[in-house]
Amino acid sequence: MKTYINRLLLFSVCLTTGLVAQAQETDTLKSDTPAPSSLATPPATEEVRSDYRRSYFDRSDSPWFRSGAFLVGVSLGFATGKGQGLYTVFNPRVGYFIKRGLALGIRGAFESRASTSYRANSGGAFVRYYPIRNTFYLFGEGGLNIGKFRSSDVGPNDRRGFSSLNIGLGVGLKAMEKLSFELMIENNYYDKAPVFAGNNRGPQVKLGANLHIGGRRRY
Repeated sequence: MKTYINRLLLFSVCLTTGLVAQAQETDTLKSDTPAPSSLATPPATEEVRSDYRRSYFDRSDSPWFRSGAFLVGVSLGFATGKGQGLYTVFNPRVGYFIKRGLALGIRGAFESRASTSYRANSGGAFVRYYPIRNTFYLFGEGGLNIGKFRSSDVGPNDRRGFSSLNIGLGVGLKAMEKLSFELMIENNYYDKAPVFAGNNRGPQVKLGANLHIGGRRRY
């Protein structure tokens, strides 16, 4: 009986020692493992849109030239006939961008020569394309016009009809949020024009201004 009790006591001591050692090992592992911080959060993803950081005039995708944008402008042109003096032309225009950088519109033309009775009025459609669209922009323009003119060689009350094609190349500058200035060189090709009137319609240098209504970004 005594031997049985001694064996039971020895078994109890060994079991207790093993449990204590296992508990100490568990506490050591817990202390070595850093506790997750409730304040630690993954870095926030910041979406930076370059269009918002850059100034309006530095955007390569300016609202002025997007689909849905409008322009309303005027220009005043000057040219000389072959030895027949200076004449002027006034052009109002309205354009609409059907896609980025490409505009269709209508325009008028009112021409006169100061020292003669030559006068011409016309209207038509034009197309413009802007390959460079930034603070400085570049464009090409072509159009078809129909009108009437009068001059001293066809009689003071006689008005003659004509049609013409205009082709021009220009540069512009964004001066304000909705205002630009431009310079264009334009040539015109007419039909049904007598020599006198034709000599008064040479290449024109035009100074213009435009009011722009920007189009919306489409995603």
